[in-house]
Amino acid sequence: MRSVLQAVAGWWLIRRLPSDLVSGDICVVESGEGGYKIAKVLKVDASIVHIALYKNRYSERPAWVDPAVLTFGSIDDLDGFGIGHLPLSRATFAAWLPVRIQDSVVNDEELEGYRIWEGSQGGVFQ
Repeated sequence: MRSVLQAVAGWWLIRRLPSDLVSGDICVVESGEGGYKIAKVLKVDASIVHIALYKNRYSERPAWVDPAVLTFGSIDDLDGFGIGHLPLSRATFAAWLPVRIQDSVVNDEELEGYRIWEGSQGGVFQ
Protein backbone atom coordinates (compact mmCIF):
# COMPACT_ATOMS: atom_id res chain seq x y z
CA MET A 1 0.00 0.00 0.00
CA ARG A 2 1.33 3.42 -0.92
CA SER A 3 2.01 5.83 1.85
CA VAL A 4 0.37 9.23 2.03
CA LEU A 5 3.76 10.82 1.32
CA GLN A 6 4.15 8.77 -1.87
CA ALA A 7 0.64 9.74 -2.98
CA VAL A 8 1.31 13.43 -2.36
CA ALA A 9 4.67 13.24 -4.15
CA GLY A 10 3.03 11.54 -7.14
CA TRP A 11 0.26 14.15 -7.25
CA TRP A 12 2.83 16.97 -7.12
CA LEU A 13 4.97 15.42 -9.85
CA ILE A 14 2.03 14.87 -12.17
CA ARG A 15 1.10 18.54 -11.79
CA ARG A 16 4.63 19.47 -12.95
CA LEU A 17 4.16 17.59 -16.22
CA PRO A 18 2.92 19.91 -18.95
CA SER A 19 -0.82 19.33 -19.38
CA ASP A 20 -0.47 19.98 -23.11
CA LEU A 21 2.19 17.28 -23.65
CA VAL A 22 1.56 15.72 -27.06
CA SER A 23 2.99 13.15 -29.44
CA GLY A 24 6.12 14.47 -31.08
CA ASP A 25 7.29 16.65 -28.19
CA ILE A 26 11.04 16.43 -27.76
CA CYS A 27 12.11 16.82 -24.14
CA VAL A 28 15.40 17.02 -22.33
CA VAL A 29 15.67 14.87 -19.19
CA GLU A 30 18.44 14.58 -16.65
CA SER A 31 20.65 11.56 -17.14
CA GLY A 32 21.37 9.34 -14.16
CA GLU A 33 25.08 9.60 -14.98
CA GLY A 34 25.13 13.40 -14.95
CA GLY A 35 24.28 15.40 -18.00
CA TYR A 36 21.18 15.17 -20.15
CA LYS A 37 19.41 12.85 -22.57
CA ILE A 38 16.64 13.33 -25.11
CA ALA A 39 13.19 11.77 -24.79
CA LYS A 40 10.64 11.97 -27.58
CA VAL A 41 6.98 11.59 -26.69
CA LEU A 42 5.40 8.91 -28.89
CA LYS A 43 1.90 8.75 -27.35
CA VAL A 44 0.17 10.24 -24.33
CA ASP A 45 -3.00 9.23 -22.53
CA ALA A 46 -4.56 9.97 -19.16
CA SER A 47 -2.12 7.81 -17.20
CA ILE A 48 0.78 6.81 -19.49
CA VAL A 49 3.46 8.65 -21.43
CA HIS A 50 5.11 6.51 -24.12
CA ILE A 51 8.58 7.78 -24.99
CA ALA A 52 11.63 6.97 -27.06
CA LEU A 53 14.81 7.54 -25.05
CA TYR A 54 17.85 8.25 -27.18
CA LYS A 55 21.45 7.22 -26.58
CA ASN A 56 22.79 10.73 -27.16
CA ARG A 57 24.15 12.46 -24.04
CA TYR A 58 24.82 16.13 -23.50
CA SER A 59 26.92 17.71 -20.77
CA GLU A 60 24.70 20.81 -20.78
CA ARG A 61 20.94 21.06 -21.31
CA PRO A 62 20.47 21.64 -25.06
CA ALA A 63 17.96 24.27 -26.16
CA TRP A 64 17.46 22.48 -29.49
CA VAL A 65 18.56 19.20 -31.10
CA ASP A 66 18.70 18.02 -34.67
CA PRO A 67 16.39 14.97 -34.72
CA ALA A 68 18.50 13.51 -37.55
CA VAL A 69 21.44 12.97 -35.17
CA LEU A 70 19.43 11.16 -32.48
CA THR A 71 20.22 7.45 -32.25
CA PHE A 72 19.39 4.43 -30.12
CA GLY A 73 22.75 2.82 -30.66
CA SER A 74 23.08 -0.85 -29.79
CA ILE A 75 23.06 -2.91 -26.61
CA ASP A 76 26.67 -3.77 -27.52
CA ASP A 77 27.79 -0.12 -27.39
CA LEU A 78 30.20 0.45 -24.52
CA ASP A 79 28.91 3.98 -23.97
CA GLY A 80 25.25 3.01 -23.54
CA PHE A 81 22.18 2.71 -25.72
CA GLY A 82 18.67 4.11 -26.07
CA ILE A 83 15.22 2.56 -25.93
CA GLY A 84 12.75 2.73 -28.81
CA HIS A 85 9.61 2.44 -26.67
CA LEU A 86 9.34 3.02 -22.95
CA PRO A 87 5.87 3.20 -21.34
CA LEU A 88 6.03 5.34 -18.18
CA SER A 89 3.38 6.43 -15.72
CA ARG A 90 2.79 10.18 -15.89
CA ALA A 91 4.26 10.52 -12.37
CA THR A 92 7.43 8.63 -13.33
CA PHE A 93 7.97 10.73 -16.44
CA ALA A 94 7.31 13.88 -14.42
CA ALA A 95 9.94 12.73 -11.87
CA TRP A 96 12.48 12.85 -14.69
CA LEU A 97 11.83 16.64 -14.80
CA PRO A 98 11.34 16.80 -18.58
CA VAL A 99 11.80 20.13 -20.31
CA ARG A 100 10.09 20.40 -23.69
CA ILE A 101 12.45 22.02 -26.19
CA GLN A 102 10.74 21.47 -29.54
CA ASP A 103 8.17 19.46 -31.42
CA SER A 104 8.47 17.01 -34.26
CA VAL A 105 6.48 14.41 -36.10
CA VAL A 106 6.11 10.82 -34.90
CA ASN A 107 6.36 8.54 -37.90
CA ASP A 108 4.81 5.09 -38.28
CA GLU A 109 8.13 3.28 -37.80
CA GLU A 110 8.65 4.95 -34.42
CA LEU A 111 5.35 3.47 -33.21
CA GLU A 112 6.34 -0.16 -33.87
CA GLY A 113 7.30 -0.79 -30.22
CA TYR A 114 4.12 0.92 -29.04
CA ARG A 115 1.96 -1.31 -31.26
CA ILE A 116 3.70 -4.45 -29.93
CA TRP A 117 3.17 -3.20 -26.36
CA GLU A 118 -0.49 -2.43 -27.06
CA GLY A 119 -1.10 -5.81 -28.69
CA SER A 120 0.41 -7.65 -25.75
CA GLN A 121 -1.33 -5.43 -23.16
CA GLY A 122 2.08 -4.56 -21.75
CA GLY A 123 2.82 -2.99 -18.40
CA VAL A 124 3.96 0.45 -17.35
CA PHE A 125 7.07 1.53 -15.46
CA GLN A 126 5.91 3.23 -12.27
